[in-house]
Amino acid sequence: MRQIFVDTSAWDAIADAGDPNHEMSLLFNDEIADRCRLVVTNYVLDELYTLLMMNVGHQRTVDFKRKLDVLAQEGILVIIWVSEDIAAEAWTVFEQFNVDKQWSFTDCVSYVVMKQREIVEAFAFDHHFAQMGFARLP
Repeated sequence: MRQIFVDTSAWDAIADAGDPNHEMSLLFNDEIADRCRLVVTNYVLDELYTLLMMNVGHQRTVDFKRKLDVLAQEGILVIIWVSEDIAAEAWTVFEQFNVDKQWSFTDCVSYVVMKQREIVEAFAFDHHFAQMGFARLP
């Protein structure tokens, strides 16, 4: 089954009707539903929960997390927990590539996970994924 990495920017656009990419994210999400396995890291989820808390409030953040839990239980969403090895490799990426870029450490972790799992597509509105050489969708 096709795997797509889902970045904070995409999850936020799905969850927050005030996000400028909200409609596009919902349409794309419907397009890939039942045809793709979604992959995310706990670092992305950490960013997401903080962002949602600030933008849509506590209860909507809790409600959205419950939806993600259901997706994980159903095997639609795979959550990769960042190990010391992944973090160490991400730091190497951070040091090597950030001389002329501004990738967050979480972006570097995402890069490592995508490379390890041979994922070539990211559902993201963050241009860094294109800089990294991945197909950024939609």
